[in-house]
Amino acid sequence: MKKLYLFLICLIVSILAATQTFSQGIVFRQDDWQNVLMQAKNQKKLIFVDIYTTWCGPCKEMDKKTFTESAVGDKFNTKFINYKVDAEKGFGITLAKRYKVTSYPTCLFVDPSENLIYKQEGLLRAPDLLKEADMVLNNQANAKPLWALDKLYNEGRKDAEFLYEYISVRSLYANIDNTTLVDEYVKALPPVQLSTDKTLRLIVNNGFKIDGKAFEVLLKSREKAESLFEGGVEKVNMAFSQSINEVFSEALTNKNQALFDRALAANLKALPNTADRVNDKNKLAFYLAMKDVNKFSVAAEEYLDQYVMFVQIESIRRQDMWEYEKIMQAYKLGIRDSVGAGAVLYQNLKKNAKYTMARLTANELNEVVKAFYDQVDDKAKLLKAVEWAKRSLELVETPDSYHSYAQLMLKLGDKQMALDIEQKAYDVALREKIDTQKFTAALEKMR
Repeated sequence: MKKLYLFLICLIVSILAATQTFSQGIVFRQDDWQNVLMQAKNQKKLIFVDIYTTWCGPCKEMDKKTFTESAVGDKFNTKFINYKVDAEKGFGITLAKRYKVTSYPTCLFVDPSENLIYKQEGLLRAPDLLKEADMVLNNQANAKPLWALDKLYNEGRKDAEFLYEYISVRSLYANIDNTTLVDEYVKALPPVQLSTDKTLRLIVNNGFKIDGKAFEVLLKSREKAESLFEGGVEKVNMAFSQSINEVFSEALTNKNQALFDRALAANLKALPNTADRVNDKNKLAFYLAMKDVNKFSVAAEEYLDQYVMFVQIESIRRQDMWEYEKIMQAYKLGIRDSVGAGAVLYQNLKKNAKYTMARLTANELNEVVKAFYDQVDDKAKLLKAVEWAKRSLELVETPDSYHSYAQLMLKLGDKQMALDIEQKAYDVALREKIDTQKFTAALEKMR
């Protein structure tokens, strides 16, 4: 009886210990790398590697908020061998070089033979890390793993058949850019295969370079590509838009005028119905990044006068109400749950969906007003910005819009009016239960 009693105690303790292990999040092995590889081989598991540095803020945030989640621990402690290493100390330096780690945090999924299965850079929240784990585990069933295809590609395999398979497997993983490979694939095809369903689907689903052959192929066979998908027009337009926007973003980051001009031209070519407005708006961001105040102010005035200020407020309100009624129709008919699990969403829609376009337009105006009081000194241009600030507030009263208006008036020399408007910013923030610190500080500075 005594032995049975002791056995039960040991069993309960072991169960509690296991439960505690999982509930505390990921348990990282403190062993050396070779032992980790052996454990992974014996248990037929992949290795999850967190590569961090001591000075990396996002690394610390993942330690506190991601790796400690019980759901993350449950998944990773059962499915992977987990290993954590400092990229700037000991073996961590070797591991970081081996897997070409250049930013932190970086998460690796590695097999027992040290083949890299998947790499993810940057901070991940628990839900995203769990999705990545499921993606890696599900894709392990592939007959040809990604690392093996990577090896063949790096050894020079570039024929069309191989590239198609390579792109198809890479597309199973999130955050892998296939645009260069898509152009390589298209270049490897004979002319007769350029407009096949197979080719067009690959181009649309994986993206492309705006100055590559795939761009021209899709442009030429656009109608056929649209017929291959449900909602094909929108899908093909989105493929063009995403590829062009990536170039806009790169040009903005690098302040590259030539690249920016190529994006403008590609947009006009691929999306002529919307390109003028998109291009004109992108010019605002680009000229601001280039610190070309004169070009920015001229572009801002042209853009807002042409696309924003001429639209009547009542027209915006009618559009918002039409969209609101369309969104709420399902709830009114009882199709969606408006009292149970969907109650929060339903209440949020009732409160905010009536002002969607109004808010977008107001924010658009306010962003330009901010840039004007910060960058522009010409009084005539500042007075023009006053009209934009007023229109923004006519559409939607927000503390930030009042604050921008107040700063504009302060720059124009009307201190009393600036004070009065900033007080409204404070009052609205208080009413909406928004942090008032910025507005309090502005009021104190003005007095």
